[in-house]
Amino acid sequence: MDRIVLTGVRANGTHGVLDFEHERAQPFVVDATLYLDLEAAGASDDLNDTVDYGRAAKEIVAVIEGEHADLIEHLAQRIADRLLGIPPIRQVDVTVHKPHAPITVPFDDVAVSISRSCKAQHEADDASNAEGDVRRGGTHHAVIALGGNQGDVAGTLRDAVRRIDALSGTQVTGVSPLYRTAAWGMADGTPDFLNAVVEVTTALGAHDLLEGLQRIEHDHGRTRETHWSDRTLDLDIIDYDGVESDDTALTLPHPRAWQRAFVLVPWAALDPDADLPGVHGGPVIELAEGLMDESDEPPVELMASDWLTGTNGSHGSHGRHGTDDGKPERRQSGQAERRPRHAADHRRPSAPAMQDESRRSASHSASRAGMDGADGMDGMQTRPAVISLESSSTNAENLFREAIVAIDGIPGNQVEGISPLYHVSNLDGPDSMSAVIQILTKLGPSELIEALGTIDAMHDKAVDLDLVDMHGVTSDEPDCRVPWPSAGKRAAVLAPWMDMDPNATLGGDPVSFLLAMAQDAGRVGMLSDAWILGAGAQ
Repeated sequence: MDRIVLTGVRANGTHGVLDFEHERAQPFVVDATLYLDLEAAGASDDLNDTVDYGRAAKEIVAVIEGEHADLIEHLAQRIADRLLGIPPIRQVDVTVHKPHAPITVPFDDVAVSISRSCKAQHEADDASNAEGDVRRGGTHHAVIALGGNQGDVAGTLRDAVRRIDALSGTQVTGVSPLYRTAAWGMADGTPDFLNAVVEVTTALGAHDLLEGLQRIEHDHGRTRETHWSDRTLDLDIIDYDGVESDDTALTLPHPRAWQRAFVLVPWAALDPDADLPGVHGGPVIELAEGLMDESDEPPVELMASDWLTGTNGSHGSHGRHGTDDGKPERRQSGQAERRPRHAADHRRPSAPAMQDESRRSASHSASRAGMDGADGMDGMQTRPAVISLESSSTNAENLFREAIVAIDGIPGNQVEGISPLYHVSNLDGPDSMSAVIQILTKLGPSELIEALGTIDAMHDKAVDLDLVDMHGVTSDEPDCRVPWPSAGKRAAVLAPWMDMDPNATLGGDPVSFLLAMAQDAGRVGMLSDAWILGAGAQ
């Protein structure tokens, strides 16, 4: 049988039997050999006839960064199971290395190797796929509804979007505005719900996707003792490839979606052309308008169009008239002020108005993904980008970690590399720390710069985030200068960048050359190459 070999796939995870290993991530390295028939690929030169080894590597990383395992034997088994779920792989050899295992004697490495095959399982899956089973194979489109009314709901929903985007083979492609829904039919004083809808593409089958969503719910304390109850997080698959299924474990489409304004209105705002399949289905915008027209007062209230960065709609459970103290919620810059809802002040948008709002929201979602014309980006194109982090705060390390998590949590972003931590001696002010990260992003440069500014503001500007470079982008607009003009002369940027990527270039010049020419090169020094794990500078 033919083979594809992946060697040295690295990621950090919280695996081990000791208490501190449950909390503090450490590096794991995986070697994997994939056995499959490559004859067709050799003849056709077609990716569809082989395995995308980039996807296989991401599957490995997803397992390492995922749920805790006490034993690396179990971790190896989970990696093998995940790889065997990728057709046409028939057998795998997996070796998991734990180079920093807590052993009290000198050692070079600890590793566990296993071999697994699932020929019979693949044959069964192939047969079920031929019968139209939706559990495996191909790339799928799904619509997921999010909601909750306990705790920091907006923060929980933001984390849920990030976690959904991190599911194996899954990419969030659209996020609706955030809406508030009164807790009708529940006890007086029950906090209102916040709701949104996301669209994803996924390689997961419908049941595997449901399992992933339920893990996210569980991690946020969701329990299912009663059907109609408060909940920290509720994630429901509304639509999956337009499939209609009466499976008791997962009915598709969601059997009550057509009755729920808190699903249909956000979905229509995200995608005005969407259709809900099934006997009660139809154009989503028409179904949403029907529910709005039937209600004496609006069943949902728009809270924020731009809520993922945490500057809007970021409160916890709300009363029906604004924030917890009863005051109207403060508006974001550039957004019209909302009045509190009063009994005599209910206004229902007309059908044309709702369509306009839907199109504006869809356009906004597109621009958040880097599709606005001002950025000159091509659709949902993914580009590498380099971001610098600098802070003179005594808490700089933690600020950097929080900023990196926030950047990675924006849909369309994925952190790909993190530099060592550097100390910077400043002649005209306090010393500072600096680092550099590389991301893959679907945002355009101005959108990414705006998001970085929001994260800066969240930390009271104690950390300075700058877009240094974005592949294929050159801009000299006042608020969008790419590459960053002064980066090529600043050792605080160049030194960590060169450590992260020795072959990096800026404006056509090697970063190593620019660092050698930088006048402040003698004022920077590496503090730690393991700071991101929380060990601190040594």
